[in-house]
Amino acid sequence: MSTTTLHLAKQNFKFSAAHFLIFDETHAEKLHGHNYQVKVDINAPADESQHSDGYFMDFNVFKKFIKARLDVWDEIVLLPQNHPDMKFKKTDKSLEVTFRDRFYVFPLNEVILLPVTNTSVENLSKILAEEFFAEFKKYGVQKVVVSVEETQGQGASTAVGK
Repeated sequence: MSTTTLHLAKQNFKFSAAHFLIFDETHAEKLHGHNYQVKVDINAPADESQHSDGYFMDFNVFKKFIKARLDVWDEIVLLPQNHPDMKFKKTDKSLEVTFRDRFYVFPLNEVILLPVTNTSVENLSKILAEEFFAEFKKYGVQKVVVSVEETQGQGASTAVGK
């Protein structure tokens, strides 16, 4: 039995976001940004009847969803909602963030709290892989692998599915 994998690594599969990593009880990076690049591998169903026309799916179905999802994180500040040292207070127009001895105020529409303890590429790839797989499995997709690079040659990937 053979397996076919679609590889999507388009130039526009990117987002620019600010974040900082928290290493331990006393060390954390300063707030900074990356131009993240995303690659997605999609395992097509093994059932040959799904390939009767010589292809699995129009790439555009996947590309449109991926691009729209990445646009949500573009030009945004990503913060870890579940880290115990992060404290948040919402006002009408802003989010006040206290992290240890640091204090930030962001416009509400320029920050996203992620359900993680750190905004690492490991966690970003996991969130995206889970979301993409949840969407693509309705097309018979067996597995999705999402790679997120924060700089060229430095990133992480997560596989979801079988």
